[in-house]
Amino acid sequence: MIKNIMFDMDGTLIDCNAHDFIPVYVKAIKDRFGGELGSLIAKTAIGGSEVMVRNDGSRTNREAFMEFAKPIIPMPMDEFERVMTDFYANEYKTVSSVISPKPIMVKAVKELKKRGVKLIVTTNPVFPLPALLYRLQSGGHDPKDFDFVTSYETSSYAKPNPKYYAEVLERLTLVPEETLIVGNDYAEDVCAGKAVGMKTYYLTDSPIPGGDMNVRPDFSGTAEEFTDFIAKNF
Repeated sequence: MIKNIMFDMDGTLIDCNAHDFIPVYVKAIKDRFGGELGSLIAKTAIGGSEVMVRNDGSRTNREAFMEFAKPIIPMPMDEFERVMTDFYANEYKTVSSVISPKPIMVKAVKELKKRGVKLIVTTNPVFPLPALLYRLQSGGHDPKDFDFVTSYETSSYAKPNPKYYAEVLERLTLVPEETLIVGNDYAEDVCAGKAVGMKTYYLTDSPIPGGDMNVRPDFSGTAEEFTDFIAKNF
């Protein structure tokens, strides 16, 4: 019996893709900080994401990012974090221009919430929590509908490392066999989710192929078909 559902965010809960998002995100940083500093922070943000994806669990992704940024950014890290917090509360909001709601998934989340299912957002945790909550809100969701959202403050791994999911399961004391991961990335959601014993639903609206195609999802279908899946299984 499925008692818990983990949702990927981009391409699953909301319509947003890296090809559109990254240029707007980088421009927002450059507009805020200007000139050489803006370019330096933008490059650090992108490079730091890659560092967090490779994190080995020895520290949080936030700590890994700050270690990476320290020798690059010409200011103390506490000041850097303060100005970035302000950036995410203000200029970052321009990313809403490349985010569209998926009404079917908004409705699905509300229905699952009514039925008492534990709901977790397992977006790749390479951003601070406020930035991720803003993207959820821009996609039409109420963050309060979710029991937990992974972020760089609380995660020590990232997708496609299966240890990312194992860490979430342990943190929330969830049984893998009672947990379903819903996502549109075959490697990051299906393969990594199956590796830790979870059930998987491959969302096929905006599919991202990759990983081991011999690993088969337990379920697959469009967002509309996912609503039928909810009606039959919860």
